[in-house]
Amino acid sequence: MLFAGGGGIGASPNIRRSIRTECENANTSMTKDNTGYSQICHIVDCSNGICEHDPIRYMRPMLQATFCLQPPGDTPTRRSTFDAITTGCIPVFFEEMSARSQYRWHLPEEKYPEFSVFIPKEEVVFKGLKILDVLMGIPRSEVRKMRESVIELIPRVIYRRHGSSLGLRTKKDAFDTAIDGALQTIKDKLNDLSEQ
Repeated sequence: MLFAGGGGIGASPNIRRSIRTECENANTSMTKDNTGYSQICHIVDCSNGICEHDPIRYMRPMLQATFCLQPPGDTPTRRSTFDAITTGCIPVFFEEMSARSQYRWHLPEEKYPEFSVFIPKEEVVFKGLKILDVLMGIPRSEVRKMRESVIELIPRVIYRRHGSSLGLRTKKDAFDTAIDGALQTIKDKLNDLSEQ
């Protein structure tokens, strides 16, 4: 699993601190256990905006990770969610509001269980639930299906370049998805008005 972000270094309990602590402990114990994993949890420290202009810093590790942790930050959504999807990394959310309410067109709410994992942050921070235990408890066949679902979402969260390949042109990109969503919203409002 991977966490790319800042925060979590203060003394007060919070999900980012819990993630950092679990990662540090997991990597130490995995090395001692000699399980074959060099690092089961990777942290890319993006404190103070150091990742803003250096996407390679976090995108390369995302390509290697199976699960990308998406704790809330200043807002419920994170750019990292979309970066994770474009690399085929399964997002792990800790709050129900993460992306669900703002990106319904691009990330359909009914499909969240197919492409992501939800672990309540309160369970991790206050009840000691281990993120790794939850993720390692997911059968490999299910992880494979989730990753396939993430890959299917990629066109919905990227902008297709003009003149791109025929394969990409046949799929709706983020712009197409937003236009379709806006047009459907207008149709629904017009239908509501005509029924009054």
